[in-house]
Amino acid sequence: MDLLLLADENPQLIREYLPLSQIYLLKLKGETQGVGLLQVQEQKAEIVNLAIAPSYQGQGWGKMLLLHLIEVARQQDCPRVLIKTGNSSINQFALYQRVGFDLIDVRYNYFLEAYPQPIWENQIQCKHQLILELRF
Repeated sequence: MDLLLLADENPQLIREYLPLSQIYLLKLKGETQGVGLLQVQEQKAEIVNLAIAPSYQGQGWGKMLLLHLIEVARQQDCPRVLIKTGNSSINQFALYQRVGFDLIDVRYNYFLEAYPQPIWENQIQCKHQLILELRF
């Protein structure tokens, strides 16, 4: 759960989507250092959580796990993959675009309404949810 909370600070939401998700772990030196949750529905997949332990961030492990989840979705005949992030998640937003995701929607004030405590990242308050899509 600790790794999942790095990507989503709302434990209640995690408990709701976790049972509906395929779970992929990144193990390094015998320890779980990353996790990705993928939900596959008709004609689309969604990466609902992607997190890497802080000591392994910035080393390409997140990109590797992201590409693996995309390939899993492709193998399950999903023509599109969605991923969502916050307006303050600058590094994640850049990574998703570098691997081919396009911004398709913004849910304004999502984090203000769905999360009880303010979220701050990169000295920016996280207010809006950015929805990105990758099509095959």
